[in-house]
Amino acid sequence: MSFVLEYPVWFIAICLLTGLLFAYLLYGKQTFIFFKEEKKSLRYILATLRFLAVSLICFLLLSPLIKTTSTEEQKPAIVILQDNSASIKNGFNQQHITAYQTQLEKFKIALAQKYNVIYHQFGNELEDKKQPDFSAQATDIDNAIKQSFLKYDHLNIGAVVLATDGIFNLGNNPVYNQFALKTPIYTIALGDTTVQRDALIRNLLYPDIVYLGDGFNIQIDIEAYQLNGKNTVLEVADNTGKIILNKQIIINQNEFNQTENIIVNASKSGILSYRVRLKTVEGEVIKENNSDIAYIEVIDGRQKILLLYDAPHPDIKAFKYAVESNKNYQIEIEQLNEFNKNIAEYDLIILHGLPSSATALNADIVRNIANSNTSVLYILSAQMDISVFNTLQNTLKISGSSLNGNDVFPIYQNNFSKFTFDEQSLNILKQLPPILSPYGKYETKANTDVLFKQQLGKLESPNPLILFTDENNKKIGIFAGEGWWRWRLNEFMQNKNFDATDALINKTIQYLTVKTDKRKFKINTTKKVYGTNEPVIFEAQLYNESFVLINEPEVNIELKSGENTYHFVFDKNLNAYTLNTGNLPVGDYVATAKTEFKGQNYTASTNFSVKPINLELQNTQANWGMLHTLSKQSGGSVFYLNNFSAIADSIRANKNIQSILFENTQTKPLIDWKIIFGIILLLLSAEWIIRKYNGIA
Repeated sequence: MSFVLEYPVWFIAICLLTGLLFAYLLYGKQTFIFFKEEKKSLRYILATLRFLAVSLICFLLLSPLIKTTSTEEQKPAIVILQDNSASIKNGFNQQHITAYQTQLEKFKIALAQKYNVIYHQFGNELEDKKQPDFSAQATDIDNAIKQSFLKYDHLNIGAVVLATDGIFNLGNNPVYNQFALKTPIYTIALGDTTVQRDALIRNLLYPDIVYLGDGFNIQIDIEAYQLNGKNTVLEVADNTGKIILNKQIIINQNEFNQTENIIVNASKSGILSYRVRLKTVEGEVIKENNSDIAYIEVIDGRQKILLLYDAPHPDIKAFKYAVESNKNYQIEIEQLNEFNKNIAEYDLIILHGLPSSATALNADIVRNIANSNTSVLYILSAQMDISVFNTLQNTLKISGSSLNGNDVFPIYQNNFSKFTFDEQSLNILKQLPPILSPYGKYETKANTDVLFKQQLGKLESPNPLILFTDENNKKIGIFAGEGWWRWRLNEFMQNKNFDATDALINKTIQYLTVKTDKRKFKINTTKKVYGTNEPVIFEAQLYNESFVLINEPEVNIELKSGENTYHFVFDKNLNAYTLNTGNLPVGDYVATAKTEFKGQNYTASTNFSVKPINLELQNTQANWGMLHTLSKQSGGSVFYLNNFSAIADSIRANKNIQSILFENTQTKPLIDWKIIFGIILLLLSAEWIIRKYNGIA
């Protein structure tokens, strides 16, 4: 500890002289304040108290600092990653599991005496369970290592202990993990490397979505090991239980594989399930991987979309790619002067840069589209003839020119009611480049619904950027600007995906192509088929009498699948509702949501399915070779259950795993010390008490 002064050291002498001066002036030659018989010792005591108090106060005025230095030791962190996947059970019975759990606890206690021990289990994500139960349905070793370093890299990671069978069915090969070279990885080889007697459905390949009346193929990849000379039967049953395929499979070698294909017709809309099963073979060890289920969503027809343009533009491809990402839509792109088809064939027509002065000869086509009952999406560009555009529709009137434009950013309107938009996507759109919007004064109809308004620099403009209207069962959308391709490109540069931009375009198209739904309360899932490792996501919308989206009342939902029933409450999001139920068991579900608003009860329902994920049953042979490679390249070692206890000794013997000493220097103003205030108060109080006791005025 040391003092640090902001003034030269000789200023301390001034503080002492000031203290002497005060003491002398008060207790020097002036005897009139004392009795004639006073003792000199009393004078000296009072003078000393005053001297010390004044000198200390003056010293504090110099703003002295106290500098302290301390050394802190940060122990090495040992990160233990325990594979909790179902494949490890093949090398364990319940007795072995209990013994292993006990051994693992002793190992953690032994390391904790010298190191900072961090323990996690993992399947496809890191988990905080205390004991492994080997129930995870997928394994991502690469992600477990990556997440550990991202989470604990600041804690001086000395080593990673990875207990696994080396089988991974998600993510990349951990051997190529960039973090695996930074720190030694000690692996505990679990599982069984022997090839089990097993027949299984290795892969089931089928389309997620098909269209009503189409035929589709289900490909079934069959494998068998150590069952040469045995036979099995492949059965495929539809969702009514009807057997549509029954075929004998002759296994003629110890490493057997065969592919079967079955063509099925999508005869009705909805979710169709097809159960595929191999009959159990005598001597087979693993029976759980003998069956699988294919879930196919059958849609009653695609929506046909036409995009007409005047001149080539990057926006056209951006819209094309976004629309094609949704299998529900079929898009055709035509230049106006080459278009000669019937506009009644389409559910939506997108006019990019139309009408324009360059297409005056084909103006009748644009006018016929504007006057038809087909929904229209206008994308305004610099080539547009704004005056003609104003005459084609009543939704938006612009007094200005498309040749002059403003760079604008989107501002979301909370009262928008046509469809919902999640906060994450909105935050992404705010960070994207500006859109070039026509300059001028904008006037909109009273029943127009604005999704985004324009922001010029830091100022919010009353002009709309994206807006919609619905009049006489004809829906109109207007994107008042160009440059949407920049949004898609920049989003990919930032996030490696097009999720927010494509969601904006697809939600727009979905609204414009779907027939008007006048229900005041509705729910839907983000998709119709989920895996057991995926959370089920719901969205709900409630409208008031004015058909404005609201989320004031609470919304409850009941999920039923067979004899199982689950209850949830929706979360409120902006002016709508969302719900994440987490993972659900396998089954076909009916969801019924209920709410009450101003004395009126509302009910809405939907259905979805959860399919089993059997990744852990597809490969049960432990991959110890990968563990040897991973440990060798990182500077660690491989250990087996019979020498589990040797891992702690090996880690202790590694001289590179050392504590880090941090030297902390801290400065604090001396005036902040309460004890200094106490000393000054004590000195002045003592002086006052002595004076009063001796009757000194």
